[in-house]
Amino acid sequence: MKKQLYLVLKKEWFVEILKGTKKEEFRAFTDHNIKRLGVCDADGNFVDTQKYETVKFQLGYSKDAPQMIVEVTDVILEMEDLDQEILTTENTEFVIQLGKILETKNCENL
Repeated sequence: MKKQLYLVLKKEWFVEILKGTKKEEFRAFTDHNIKRLGVCDADGNFVDTQKYETVKFQLGYSKDAPQMIVEVTDVILEMEDLDQEILTTENTEFVIQLGKILETKNCENL
């Protein structure tokens, strides 16, 4: 089984990724996202980003919601000020770099 991330999106962003015009998905540098997208050492210090092969995007939460599986080329950190030594929610965010759309489901009417 490939390592896959699962994310729910709003319609605007889902459609842009589906059309191929949005090639990156951004997530805040929060505790929740650090657990999903980061790698921490034994002391809880952030040391790297997780490596995912694919991401499954879903539009909303309905039972038959549109979904697509997209290749992940990388997960990186983007910092507002590269001279900062401390990573915070205010100066850092995760960037999920997207590749090809591998599969779609229930996307015909978008």
